[in-house]
Order: sequence, then structure tokens, then C-alpha cells
Amino acid sequence: MKGLATHSDALQSIKTLVLKRLYPQALRASASLLHPPLTDQSYALFLKSGFTLDAFLSSFIVNRFAISGDFARARRFLLDTPYPDTVSWNSLISGYARFRQPGPVFDLFNGLRRSGLSPDEFSLSSLVKGCGVLEQNEVAHGVCLKMGLMNGFVVSGLLDGYAKLGDVDSAEKCFKEVYIADSVVWTAMVCGFVWNGEFEKGREVFVEMRGLGLELNEFSLTSVLGALSDVREGEQVFGLSVKMGLLCGCSIHLNNALMNMYSRCGSKSDAIKMFDEMTEPDVVSWTERIGAAYDAIEAFELFRLVLSRNMEVNEYMLINVLSAMGEPKLLKSGRQIQGLCQKAGYLLVASVNNALIFMYGKCGEMVAARHIFDEMLCGDSVSWNSLIAGYAENGLMKQALKVFSQMRDYLLQPNKYTLASILEVAANSNSPEQAMQIHSYIVKLGFIVDNSMLSCLITAYGKCNMICESKRVYSDISQINVLHLNAMAATLVHAGCHADALKLFQTGWRLPQEVDCITLSIVLKACGALTDLEYGRNIHSMALKSGMSEDNFVESAVIDVYCKCGTVDEAAKTFMNVSKNNLVAWNAMVMGYAQHGCYHEVFELFNKMLELGIQPDEITYLGVLNSCCHAGLVNEACTYLSSMLELHGVVPCLEHYACMIDLFGRVGLLEDAKRTIDQMPIMPDAQIWQILLSGCNIHGNVDLGEVAAKKLIELQPENDSAYVLLSNLYASAGRWNAVGKLRRVMKEKIICKEPGSSWIQVRGSVHYFFASDTSHPESKEIYMKLQRLYEEMFASPYLEQDRPVNYDPIQF
Repeated sequence: MKGLATHSDALQSIKTLVLKRLYPQALRASASLLHPPLTDQSYALFLKSGFTLDAFLSSFIVNRFAISGDFARARRFLLDTPYPDTVSWNSLISGYARFRQPGPVFDLFNGLRRSGLSPDEFSLSSLVKGCGVLEQNEVAHGVCLKMGLMNGFVVSGLLDGYAKLGDVDSAEKCFKEVYIADSVVWTAMVCGFVWNGEFEKGREVFVEMRGLGLELNEFSLTSVLGALSDVREGEQVFGLSVKMGLLCGCSIHLNNALMNMYSRCGSKSDAIKMFDEMTEPDVVSWTERIGAAYDAIEAFELFRLVLSRNMEVNEYMLINVLSAMGEPKLLKSGRQIQGLCQKAGYLLVASVNNALIFMYGKCGEMVAARHIFDEMLCGDSVSWNSLIAGYAENGLMKQALKVFSQMRDYLLQPNKYTLASILEVAANSNSPEQAMQIHSYIVKLGFIVDNSMLSCLITAYGKCNMICESKRVYSDISQINVLHLNAMAATLVHAGCHADALKLFQTGWRLPQEVDCITLSIVLKACGALTDLEYGRNIHSMALKSGMSEDNFVESAVIDVYCKCGTVDEAAKTFMNVSKNNLVAWNAMVMGYAQHGCYHEVFELFNKMLELGIQPDEITYLGVLNSCCHAGLVNEACTYLSSMLELHGVVPCLEHYACMIDLFGRVGLLEDAKRTIDQMPIMPDAQIWQILLSGCNIHGNVDLGEVAAKKLIELQPENDSAYVLLSNLYASAGRWNAVGKLRRVMKEKIICKEPGSSWIQVRGSVHYFFASDTSHPESKEIYMKLQRLYEEMFASPYLEQDRPVNYDPIQF
């Protein structure tokens, strides 16, 4: 109502001016209202009364209509001006530049020069801003140099143009050539590096900017935040912001940038704290808050809150919430958001469609993902990459390769993300040939110098059981960084080469590059596999000194290594200091207690998790069921298994059923174990049947053991354990003919029992032993000690005499 009253007053004022024959004033007032018909009427009276446009009035009217995008009227007023000045021309040029119309910008700039007027810094600034392609930016740069008008506004515009058009090298060259001590120019250079992923250079320019004593403002601080990947650096910028008084509602853009930095660096709690301190968060703030959500459920609830308050929603908010919905249990909510996108017209936006493809891929709904892709008017490289990645993650390797082939048929150039997804396809298919072909293609496209590509190659070859190729790629890298080190270490650990992983870490630690939290978590995993307690303690100490001990993965890895090395007390001590919401650490402690038979502690931890509102996942339940299995708690295990889906929405998988079957087998409930297998909603794998066979072997159930062995051999014909366990079962039942027959089958199929192995570490050296091994230099002394131990054991009154007979048909 207030706006209507103001508009009415303005119309009355114009009417009064017309009645007083003050036509220039009336024309100016009508142009201020941006009321084209009224302006046309006022202009007609203006001309009829014999007035002509002067440069000052013309500049005002042209500027008003150019701002609103009414270029026809703006151009007419400029042409009607007998003697327009440079300001008049600039008004129209800046309008076209604002709407990114380079053709008219360059035509008008040439018209300005042909009229005999000299362009000024504002003309050049608009010319630079209006550039749409790199060639135009280069032309504008040349004009600015020729005219000698390279001030802060012009240079910052040139830097901005080069950077946004992807030519950061030209931007850097321009920056170094002019070297203007202007905070706007330096901020533009920082932004240019950040936009093009040159984060280290962006940080360097910002540090140099501070060293020169240039003024810092919200824009310079916002620009450098995009270059930070270490939360400690971000906290320094936060401290500067507080010191300068730019927070607490003074700069919402800086608050939003800080939120983004905290979320990106993994410190979501600090991002949420920033949001909670904002008095009037805008749509960007809510978008960042959704991105910082603890899980998909919280993200969806925040989005519902935004809708319930009738607040603005944009494509970036939709992308954030859809990216968080990658869980099958939230598929229905994801479909609801898709309906909202369709209703609001956001399905015309490629990035929103890409987020939908990503969500459906994570939920395993590749038919829906493909439908979204096929309905897109104009998909981009991200669309193709999302679809390929979705197929790869869901094990649909043929479809992924087919889409990749179609992408090439359309002459679309794959980028490093496409190639990373295809490498994953080759790795998951265990196809060395495909991996090598993709490697050649990467070299052909020139991506072999990219650090992320090299890391993907190392990982892919490792998954294809080509460790030598992984090592070759790693050794060919001229400048090894932490990404390469992590990829190679993880590959060695995945391949079971844990000692090699530790050696690689020792070598890498002596190199100039730093290690990160991922490196330490990988090395700790290797320590746990080798039960190398001393090395694990050293890595823990290193993590404490470097400040990386608070990382979620490092915390959980430290707990895991202590548990695997048998020092549960040290694991519990470490667990007392971990962050409350670190579910991975809780799971590590639960699994540790379970492995050591501490079922009381497992139940206490589980109940404490529920009290603190921490939702257990499939790993948590696996630890709980393992503890029940080791303690023989059948009723408790059945209760936990049924509560998984009912109370917490966790769908039992093969590992959970394997625990139950192992438990039934241990306590002799073999029929219950078989019934569980028959009633499982998923197909049993070889491990399930092997567990049942082991239970039958313990309790001498030959009939059920034969069923389990038959199923196991069908799934894994080369599995020596099936034959060994069945032969032991026959031997315990006195069926020696069956044992002999089984031995002949093994010989015919050339199946040999893999020898048992063990290792021990003494004074930093790892000693490996195999069954009946005599290769160790001190084997004579070792066997003498073993003989004495055997004698002591058999002399013990507590030794059981009625153990079942175990017969190994293959002698070594």
C-alpha cells in the first residue's frame, strides 16, 4: 500500500510539472518511474515545446532504460541527442554489457570513437565487462593498452574476464605486467585462481596481498576461502573476519563463504554454528545449512522447513538436498522433490537433472536415472559422467561401457571424471585388458599428467590384481604427492601387502611432501593387519603431534589397531576422547570388544549409542551379532536381528545372517541354521555354506554337512576348504571309504590345500612361517621349543582327550 501511495504521488508530481510547462523536469521524473508510456507522452510534449535533449538529461534517461533492458528506447534517446557526450554513450554501453550482449557493446564503442569523442575508463570498463568469448577479451585488452587506461577497474575487469573464460594464464600475465597495488585487482586475481582450481596460487596471492599491506575487505576474504582445504587456515580467515567486525550480520556473503569452507573441510559442526549465529539467513545460507546436514534425513527436514516458511528455493538448494538423498530408504522423499522440481520448472536446469541422476544412482534405481537422462533437453558432460558412475556403482558394467561408447559417438570429449568412472568399471570387472586400454586412452587425451588420474590408475591396476603395474605407474611419477602415496598405500593394503605398505610410508615420510589423515588411517590399517602394536603406537603419537588425531577416520583407525593388537584397554582409553558423533569410532570399539568376547561391554556401548541419539548402522549390528556369536547368546542375537529393520531401518545383509548361522552352528542348532538359510531374503553365498559345513564338522552331522559341502562346491569348485572339512567330517564318523573317494576327487581336480601361514614381529623384523616350514634359519630351535610345549600340554590334566578326529587328505 505504501508503494502504491508513493507511485501515485509521483504521478501527481509529474502532472503538476506538465501544467507548469516544466517539460524537462517532467521528462526526467517520468524516466525515473520507468513508465514507458508516460515517458513517451512527456517526451512528445518536450519536443512539441521546442526543447532538445542535452547531454546531461540524455545520459540520465538512456541509463534508466538501459538498466531495465529496454534498449530500443535507450538507443532512440541517444540518437535523438544532438550533442551526446561520452557519459551518454557509456550509459548505453554499460547497459548492454550488464546483459552480456558483446555485439552491441563493441558496435557502440566503435560508434563512440567515430563520433570524435574519447572513451574514458568507464567506457573501457564496460567494454571489458561485455566480452563474451576469449578473443573479444583479448581485443579489449589491446584497446586498453593502446589507450593507456589500465587503472584498477579496467584491470580487475580484464582479470575477471580471462579467468571466467578459462584462460587463467593470460590473467596471471596481465596481473604481473601491470602490477597495480589495488585491493580490487588483487582480489580479482585470487578469485581467478580459485575459479580455475589453482588453489595454491590463490593462497599465495592472498598472502602476498597481506604482506603488501593492501586493504582487506569482505570480498577479498570471501575469495580466498574458496581456495582453502585445511580448516585451520579457514579458522585464521574467520579470526580476521571477527577482528575486522565483518561478521554478526555485517556481511552475509562472508558468513555464507565461511559456512561453505567449514562444510568442505569436514567441520560441519562449525558450519552449523555459523548458521545459528546469523540473524537473517538468506537462500544461500539455507543452501549451505542443508549441505552441512548430519545425514540425509536432517537435510530433507531442513528443506521441508524452508518450504513451510514460504522461503525462496533455487536450483543450488535443490542440488544440495538431492545430493544428500542417496539412500534407498529415502527414495520416496527423493521422488517428492523431483515432483516439486517438475512443478517449479527446474527440470529444465541441467544441474538439477544431474543431481537427480546422482540420487537415483545411489539408490540403485538406474531405470529412473536413465529416464531422467533421456528426458533432458541438453545434457552436459556431468550428465554423462553421473549416468556412467551410477551404472558402475551398481555393478552394471556393460551398461556403463555402452554409455561411454555412446558418449564418444556423439563426439563428446571425456574428462577426467568420465575416465575415473570407466577405470572403476574395469577395476570392478577385474579386467586387466580394459584397464590397460583405458590407460592408453588417458595417455592419448593428455590426462596422464593429472594427479587424480594417476591415483585412479594405481587403484584400478591394484583391483585388477596387477600390483606390479600399480608400482610401475607410481615409480614413473616424477613428483610424488600425498594423493599418489595414499593411492599406492591403499592398493598395497587392499592386496594384503601390509608390510610393503609400511615400507612405502617410511619412504614417503622422508619425501618433502606432507602426509594427511587418509595416509595415517591407511598405515594404521596395515599395522592392525600385521598386529604391529609398536608401529601403531608410533603412528598414533604422530597423529597427536600433527593435530590429525581428531580426524574421524584416524580416531577409528587408532581404536581398530589397538583392538586388533589385543590392547583393548588402550583402545577404550582412546575412545573416551573421540568426538561423540563419530559413528565409525563407535563401530570400531564395538567390533573390538566383540572380537575379544567382551559382550557385556558391547551391549553397554550399544545402549549408550541409543541414549545419545546415535543411529546404529549395519557395521554396529555386525559387531553386536559377533559378540552374541562368541558368547553363544542365541536369544539375544535373534532379538537384535529382528530389531535391525523394525527399529532402525537397517536391512540385514549376508554378513549378519552369516553371524546367526555361525552362532547356531557353534551351539549345535544346525537345523535352525539350515532353516535360517532357507528363509533368508537374499541368496546365500559360499561363505554361508562354509560356515554351516564347519558347524556340521564340529557336531558330526554328516547328512547336513554333505548338503552344505555340495552347495559350497557348486559355488566355488576350487575351494579346498570344502573338501578338507568334509573329509574331516567323514573321518570323525569313521567313513574311511568316503574319505578315500574324496581324496581321489581332489587329485583328479588337482585341488591342493593351501598351507596355513602365520607371522610374528621381533625387533622390527617380520618372520613368516608356513605349515611344516623348515626354511627359517632358526627352525631347529623353533621346533625344539614346540616339542617342549607339546609335552607340557599333553602332561596337563586339563587337556581334553575326546576331541573329534581331523584327517587331512593331503600331506605336505
